[in-house]
Amino acid sequence: MKKPLIAGVCIVVIAVSVYMAWPRRGRITPQMMQQPRVCEACGDRHGGPTEPIVTVCPTCGKRASVRSRSFVCRKCGERFEAYRERLADESLTAVDPDKPPVLVYKRPGGQWQRSVRALGPLKCPKCGSTDVGAPMPK
Repeated sequence: MKKPLIAGVCIVVIAVSVYMAWPRRGRITPQMMQQPRVCEACGDRHGGPTEPIVTVCPTCGKRASVRSRSFVCRKCGERFEAYRERLADESLTAVDPDKPPVLVYKRPGGQWQRSVRALGPLKCPKCGSTDVGAPMPK
């Protein structure tokens, strides 16, 4: 009597484990993990790894590809490049795990600033609305 009960409990535990481990929305592909980037040397837009912060451009081969952050206007729906980010000092290639890297930010065509707040309020280039923010995850 105990063996069939134990076997039944084991089958239920295995079924629940498989259900909990099964991916719900599919698998994450390397393309999904791409960070939008812009080459400061040639202007090429491409995807790249999230780390390191500055990478080599696949088009021109220069180490000038920086992260690009896109925002969406919540009023008109326009998607635009809000700002770029890179290391404050290019010699800081080794990231110390005890200290976060010092980043600088700029709007396209602007000057590098020490904080995102120094860029001023971000506005939609199409309608001028300040109701902008990061795109919602899909």
